[in-house]
Order: sequence, then C-alpha cells, then structure tokens
Amino acid sequence: MESKSRGISIFSIIILLASILWLMPLVLIFFNSFKPYNDMMQNFLTLPTSWSLDKYIETWVTFDFSLLISNTLLYTVLSVAGIILFAPMAAYKLARTKSMVSKICFMLIIMPMMVPFQSYMISLTKLVSNVNLTGTKPGYIIVSIGLLMPLAVFMIHGFVKNVPIELEESADIDGAGRIRMYFTIVLPLLTPILTTVVVLDTLASWNDIITNQLIVGGKASAINLQNALYMRFSAQTSDWEHALPGIVMSMIPSLIFFVAMQKHIVGGITAGAVKG
Repeated sequence: MESKSRGISIFSIIILLASILWLMPLVLIFFNSFKPYNDMMQNFLTLPTSWSLDKYIETWVTFDFSLLISNTLLYTVLSVAGIILFAPMAAYKLARTKSMVSKICFMLIIMPMMVPFQSYMISLTKLVSNVNLTGTKPGYIIVSIGLLMPLAVFMIHGFVKNVPIELEESADIDGAGRIRMYFTIVLPLLTPILTTVVVLDTLASWNDIITNQLIVGGKASAINLQNALYMRFSAQTSDWEHALPGIVMSMIPSLIFFVAMQKHIVGGITAGAVKG
C-alpha cells in the first residue's frame, strides 16, 4: 500500500511539473503584456515592474477590438448554428440508411479529415474567388461550416448508432412522421454529442487564423480577432506591445468557455465512441 501511494505521489508530481511547463508560455504572455517594448525584449522572463492597464486600453482602441469581437462572435455563432442544423440531419440519415450509396456519401463527407488542409486550400480559395465570395462575411461563414462539418458528422454518426432504433419504430407505429420523429425523439437524445460538437467547433471558429486569412485577407470590415492579431507580425515589424495584450484579451472568452464546458467534451466523446 505504501509503495502504491508513493507511486501515485511521484506520478502526481510529474503531472504537476508537466502542467506548469505547458502553461509557462501563457504565463509569460500574460506577464509581458504589461511591459513596454524595451523591457519586454530585455527582461522577458521577469515580472513586470508595474501592472498598469494602459497597454490594454491602447490595444483595444488601436485594434478596434469592439469590431473584431463582433465579427468573431458573428462568425462563431453562425458557423456553429449551421453545423448544429445540418450535421445531425446528415449523420442520422447516413447512420440509419444501410446501403452502399450511404457508405460512399459518408466517406466523401469525412474525407477532408483524412488529408491535410494545406493540400486543398489553394483550390478552395480559387473556388471561393470564382463565386465572388472572397473578402465577404458570407463567404467565410460558408467555408467555415464546410470545413467543420466532416468532424461533426463523423462524431454524431457514431453516436446515432447508440440510439435504440426501437424508439423510432414505436413512434412510427404511433403514426409519427419522419420529421416529427427526428425532432421530438432522435434530436433530444443527441444532446450529449451535440454539446461536444458545439464546444469543439466554437473553439475552432473563435481561434481560426488560416481560413480567415485565405477568404477575408486583410479586409478591415470582415477580419476576425485572431487574424488581426497575427497581422501585427510581419517581416518588417512585430508589434509586441499591442499584440500580447490583444492575445490575452482574445484568450479570455475561449478559456472561460472551455473551462465551463470541458466536462461535456469528455462525456460526449466517450458516449459516442462505444459503437463509433
């Protein structure tokens, strides 16, 4: 028993040290967000000499943070709403239809998960340009939904297999139509996995940089928060004084959201993994 307790203690210490090491970059970003540029460059690993919020206020005004947050929130809400509307329908239909066509459609939907995004991002950008959606908010939202859809369908598809088909058969005997059956019986049972999808896709959409750069570019009225922060760094300039406070402010909503919802991620993935 003593040997087992000692082993658990050593393991806990290792986990604690690993956690501190993993969090260290975030801690350094937070500390240095309060420093002037010269102090940041010369004493990056030390605590700030003052904890003034002047740089945060200046960054909020310089970046036009209210616009960036409203854009990012709009993209996140509409992208996740589109996923939650269409992904369960597609996954449910594909899971309940036992045919070769259904299997082929399922493979085509999840295929983007199997190849690197870099391998098709140029053709994707060209396609968006050909339909005149480059630099527009609708274009970015449509592309975001399309890129997030494969994983959502894959996860929900595995979860649907755990839903007893007898419930649908009983509803069918009682005279419920397919649409009513889906919305009143099937969809409520998908709540655990849908919550997981909402959490993962919300974080992915909020923190997106590459897709926003490709579709929106540097258009001020449509750029999202992370892209605006990234554009503060280039071969000619690195605006650390404003970028670090901006990074801290951009992380706060996603960290709060993740901490509040993390239990749903584990629960939903575990529940959907049984027959996935």
